[in-house]
Amino acid sequence: MRTSKNVPAIVLALLAVFVFWGSTAPAIKVAVATLPPWYMASVRFLVAGAILWLYARIRGVPLPSVRDWRGAAITGTILLTLGNGMFAWCLQYIPSGLGSLFFALSPLWNAVIGAAFYRERLSPLAIVGIAMGIGGMAYLVSPSAAEHLPLFPVVIATATSIAWSVGSMIQRRYPATDFAQMSGMQMLVGCVELGLLGLLFRERLTPAEFTPAATASLVYLIIFGSIVGFSAYVWLARNVETVLASTYSYVNPVVAIALAALVLHEPLTWHTVLGAVVIVLGVTLMMTQLRPKSALE
Repeated sequence: MRTSKNVPAIVLALLAVFVFWGSTAPAIKVAVATLPPWYMASVRFLVAGAILWLYARIRGVPLPSVRDWRGAAITGTILLTLGNGMFAWCLQYIPSGLGSLFFALSPLWNAVIGAAFYRERLSPLAIVGIAMGIGGMAYLVSPSAAEHLPLFPVVIATATSIAWSVGSMIQRRYPATDFAQMSGMQMLVGCVELGLLGLLFRERLTPAEFTPAATASLVYLIIFGSIVGFSAYVWLARNVETVLASTYSYVNPVVAIALAALVLHEPLTWHTVLGAVVIVLGVTLMMTQLRPKSALE
């Protein structure tokens, strides 16, 4: 795929993904302290998706085709329902700083999937990087680790990172005429599905649960996590190489862990730091070994 020559736009999009996505895990943690996770995520994507849809209509963007909606349904389900929405549920039970490290593994899953299903060759150093990343996470979530994380949320969090990886790969198969409109469509799909999950799990959403902290976090997630951050990522995924677009994977955890410790006062032990360093180094090593891929990847 040819990388866009619009360097200022690329830099701004990367900064948006680094800063705003790096802060979403702590923001979600605050929101789900009182708001039910499925409904919280549903409301988040309903408002953000509606704003992006309206923005597309104001700009006179052509209405999406059936193929566009099919692509939005597939990628929105995988990225936002199975990825982001389920991650919100997990953050009820695991620290947000540690939770962000699961998404740092997404490039590793990309490489593993590519090798397993598309016969993409991995260099020895890339294999070492994958082993380091997965080993670092295994160290953090093992029963003997200092964090003592509950098993089931850890399994689900791992699944969400794999879903995000798969969704990111599939998203390239559905190029859209307008990236903001596509983002809005994906969010509207996720909104409906997450709302149904809220009904299935009999969640209750009352005004009392909209505390000032939860409401502020939800507004932040809508504006910066969804509209700005997610749209910036979708734009990057279509305009730059995979290696560059995926750099968020080892920047965001650093931002999330720092904010979780400074703002939410989550404990920052040497076990966490060691595991995070191993994961980030592993992802970085693996990413430096990837070859640029074509637009058909």
